[in-house]
Amino acid sequence: MQVYNLEAVKAPRLCGVPLDLFSRLLRLPIIKEFILKLIKRKNKIPEMVRFANSPHCHRLEGEDDESLGNNDTQHLMPLYYPIHEMTKDEAEMHQRMVKEAPLDLKALADANVEALSSASKDKFRYWTISDYTSRYLDGSITPTQVVDKLINIIEEMNSRNQNSSVVTQMNKEELRLQAAESTKRYQNKNIMGVLDGVPILVKDEIPTVGHSVTLGTSFISDRVEKDVLPIIKLKQQGVLIVGKTNQHEIGIGTTGFNLLHGTPKNPYGRDGRHYYTGGSTSGSAAAVAMGLVPLAVGSDGGGSIRIPSGLCGIVGLKATYKRVARDCSVGCSVSHAGPMANNVHDAALAYAIMAGEAENDHRRHSQMQPPVHLHAYVTNQSKDLKGLRIGIFDEHIKDSDENVQRATKRAIEHYQQLGAEIVPITLPHLQEIHMAHAITISTEMYSLMEEHYQSSHFNQFCPESRVSLAIGRSWSSSEFLAAQKVRSYAMHHIEVLFQNKVDIILSPATPCTAPLMRDDVASHGESNLSETTALMKYMIHGNLTGIPGLVFPIAYDDETSLPISLQLQAAHWREDILFRVARHSQDILRGGIAKPELYVDLNLVHNEKQSDILVNSQ
Repeated sequence: MQVYNLEAVKAPRLCGVPLDLFSRLLRLPIIKEFILKLIKRKNKIPEMVRFANSPHCHRLEGEDDESLGNNDTQHLMPLYYPIHEMTKDEAEMHQRMVKEAPLDLKALADANVEALSSASKDKFRYWTISDYTSRYLDGSITPTQVVDKLINIIEEMNSRNQNSSVVTQMNKEELRLQAAESTKRYQNKNIMGVLDGVPILVKDEIPTVGHSVTLGTSFISDRVEKDVLPIIKLKQQGVLIVGKTNQHEIGIGTTGFNLLHGTPKNPYGRDGRHYYTGGSTSGSAAAVAMGLVPLAVGSDGGGSIRIPSGLCGIVGLKATYKRVARDCSVGCSVSHAGPMANNVHDAALAYAIMAGEAENDHRRHSQMQPPVHLHAYVTNQSKDLKGLRIGIFDEHIKDSDENVQRATKRAIEHYQQLGAEIVPITLPHLQEIHMAHAITISTEMYSLMEEHYQSSHFNQFCPESRVSLAIGRSWSSSEFLAAQKVRSYAMHHIEVLFQNKVDIILSPATPCTAPLMRDDVASHGESNLSETTALMKYMIHGNLTGIPGLVFPIAYDDETSLPISLQLQAAHWREDILFRVARHSQDILRGGIAKPELYVDLNLVHNEKQSDILVNSQ
């Protein structure tokens, strides 16, 4: 049995002028080689390379070789794209599931109306997609009224909180025009789709017509000529894209810090201090958590949907690699687009809309997927989880804060009470897998940013981005090749694990609650690789191997009220199982969803004055 070997990344925390100087030192030939070699040695990169080239990487290890179907003669080649090729039996299974439960978006949308009508009126709950569409239908509110209020609220928020912007771009004229058209459709009973008139927000880096892609920088401003496929599909259902949201600069961090636009404040945390939202999809997570919109779109290359969703107490999905097809321009072998919502059902609905193959996808990878379905979610309405096998890597879970461990243990007990079987598992060689991911994502990011890094734009990057890009530039061809061999190893192991032992892998979403943003980061930001990578602890395996992961809240910290969230991961293309289990997880949250300290009450029903809308937003 291979023991748990994941270690914390070893790197000093730097901020202010020392960080700025350090980022510049990493461009000086002799000095940078010495520093980067030291960082690599301390974080066991040479050991990862040796493992990739050793016989151990060419067999599928596990706690029970026979049950995992291992053999020591299998030779693993480097794998760059984590595409799971279905067996004939798998393909037939998915086809059968589609026949038994064909995807019906209207029925799926209507199902949440029924669920909400029976929900407790005493507990806090967010406005859902159904809350908007049902009121549009009965005429109590209109999309135009919603948009007018949102524009006013966002402008007021940005003027009050210039150092913590959530929404960074709005095309107000086009937005009002689209809202007027949606209002007319409802008046004429000619509804466009299940999301007609529903306001959503989109992460900066996701190409959306009418808005520039800036990647959170001051100098990139790419004009978008065509929407990516998930945005096209959402628009076909009638969504109103309110604007683009803030993100960690170039998407290479997990706190959500942004020196240009300011750093969004986590809506939770009762002491009034500035806690990070997590990143890189910081603005989208904050917007959903504070009630600004019921749905947002993010992207995830190393937890960038799931980390902020977990820290902000909302639902976030990283689908199977290429299940939600998108442009490969950002971290193409590890990056995924996906929905972020304030409840499980709306996340499932958005996934069902956004998922599916693309005709012009790079190497046609997305066309290797089965038809989109939510079989396990729509056919298993009861709370009975009998027959479901949930994998638990106990040592991995214990590598988290005590409050996170307690909440996770309570979730495991809850699933056991519902009849699920708890199966002990091991995820071997996590240290090597994490380093393989670090090499892959940073190399891909540098390849994207090389032109800017080598130009006068270097000085316009924040110092943290300069450090990350310097590291991404430093990897040798042998190190990058070794990382892809480790990916191949991890991919084979996880495929066999799901084929033979478990249906779900359960872990915390993050090992801690949202970190505090310290005062010393104001001028230059911070480089804190230990904190950044710690937040990715339970995320990286899924990005490197392409399996889907879903996070949702299960508790709140007694001292700070910050959310504690759970992550469920499943086999490739089995998002339906994730939503099935998550649906039956609401009872884990004692007292239900907590109202955030920073909450935007749109007051759409009672039409209160604008001055009453912003709650605790100072």
